[in-house]
Amino acid sequence: MEIEYKIPEANDLPAVMSLMPTLYSEIGPGLEKVLAEFIADKYYYKLLAVEKETGAAAGFIVGCCRLEVDFECRAGALEEVVVRPDCRGLGIGKTLLAEFEKWSAARGAEGIIVPCGREGFYEKMGFMKCPITRYWRDIKPGAR
Repeated sequence: MEIEYKIPEANDLPAVMSLMPTLYSEIGPGLEKVLAEFIADKYYYKLLAVEKETGAAAGFIVGCCRLEVDFECRAGALEEVVVRPDCRGLGIGKTLLAEFEKWSAARGAEGIIVPCGREGFYEKMGFMKCPITRYWRDIKPGAR
């Protein structure tokens, strides 16, 4: 199977969404909105892997480069990476991460952070688990 990589555009959103059941057992209405914003926003890095012959989505990555207080540096922040189960083992995830790392390094990043992740995958890719906890609070209606 030959894979090609491209920067996704708005019309690629259905292809990206087709990969999400691989990560999420339940997909709420906000996920499609967030992914559409990621695709449209030039601040974020995104790359879509597709089967050359069929055009079917095989993998996707999205992230940004930002200052990170916890690590005291500029870092590539990986928001999502997914590879279709039947395409795993073909080097797609490794290629997606390598391209994101190059993009982040060109923007001054000293490392890559993953706010949360799938057990095993990131360790296999050379990441170390850090004991940093993140918290969340909803913004009250009317404050926006």
